[in-house]
Amino acid sequence: MSSNGSMQNVGWPNSVSPGIGAFRIDVPSDWSAIEPTGGLIAFLAPPNDNFRVNLVVFGERVPGDKDLGELAEEALLGAGATEIVAIGVDGAETDEQLPSAARRTDLMLEGRMVRQLAVTTEGPDRSPTGVRSVYALVGSCLTERAEVDEHILTEMISSFTVTAGIPAQQ
Repeated sequence: MSSNGSMQNVGWPNSVSPGIGAFRIDVPSDWSAIEPTGGLIAFLAPPNDNFRVNLVVFGERVPGDKDLGELAEEALLGAGATEIVAIGVDGAETDEQLPSAARRTDLMLEGRMVRQLAVTTEGPDRSPTGVRSVYALVGSCLTERAEVDEHILTEMISSFTVTAGIPAQQ
């Protein structure tokens, strides 16, 4: 209770703590969706050669001074990557787009060479302290099939759109 005995009802998310915003993504119709440990959602292709091409969407609130390129690299380092390549230029291509960063690596996972793509982007929901929602999309395919599967992952990642704006004031 406040010093004058009154209370106010505060919902969450709100302008002080917006939370992770909603998004949309295009996914092939024969892929399935699951709730992964530590992620928001994951999409799995049908099995092919004892492997499922997949895309995992992670999201968290991150301080404004955290660089999107560093965050993309952190996503790959968590899987054991040692040689990470920047794909394109970090930032936004137009003023209407949100900034993004893309990285790629090939690494050995469970005895197979796997290509991982990591793209980070942010929502338009910076709080007064500069904290914002950051989404990391991490796609995995077999390196030997990367010519085909990387194209599908890139299409999916390119379709990712944050649909929630800044929450209403409390």
